[in-house]
Amino acid sequence: MNWRSIVFCIVVSLCAWGGSSCGDPSEAPRVQLPVVVDASGLTPLTTDLGYEVELTSVRLAINGIVFTIAGEVHTASLWQTLSEAILPKAHAHPGHNQGGEVTGELPGELIVDWPADDGRELGVATLIAATYSASNFTFWRGSAENLDAEDPLVGHTAILSGTATKGGQATDFTIIVDSPIGRELVGAPFNATINANTTGTLNLRFNAVDALEGDTVFDTIDFAALAVDGSVVIEPGVPEVEEAYNTFRRAFQTHDHYSIEHKE
Repeated sequence: MNWRSIVFCIVVSLCAWGGSSCGDPSEAPRVQLPVVVDASGLTPLTTDLGYEVELTSVRLAINGIVFTIAGEVHTASLWQTLSEAILPKAHAHPGHNQGGEVTGELPGELIVDWPADDGRELGVATLIAATYSASNFTFWRGSAENLDAEDPLVGHTAILSGTATKGGQATDFTIIVDSPIGRELVGAPFNATINANTTGTLNLRFNAVDALEGDTVFDTIDFAALAVDGSVVIEPGVPEVEEAYNTFRRAFQTHDHYSIEHKE
């Protein structure tokens, strides 16, 4: 058992001792649920500039997923100390759904591949029985430890590819993203009530279209204007695509385009 698991067990015991804010006054059951890749968010879309975009691949490196409940728990000061030990950045500003105390986690470095790995289990998360409001994770970089040394994702946070079409002109694109080391995404929607009898899966989605506001992750990018011989690579460090890269990375790193849903 590693130190994170030990701390998590201590938290569970304290919640059981501390009162109803962690669940039942006499116990705080832990529930283990698999987190799986869900590619249903990769539907065709139309950007604000009129490009019809079809994504063929979204690969993302992240480090750990945590699940949060809104508000403060009964044993607030002690819980804060322990939850920060589990994930030091757990108390960042919330997104669409207010974040709060971390009461569930799937630790470890993860490579998510939409849609190629649709339905694949990333790991088993442990959650304290509670009503959840949000989830967080940390953007990471692919490494040779969990990828082939020649994999193009090594050293990068994400690689996306697809086709953008406008006025009958198709532009193939590849977008390579390097997030700052340790950049955390906070407040991805996760609305679920988990109890001791809960079964099913936790489905992790990349949503190319923001479900609340209708914005797409590709808005303002003029693919055709950037293309050379019908294709474009948008990546860091290239002056010709710098503005498009910065615009895309900013949108890609927001909670607007991610969600986790409990599915029975």
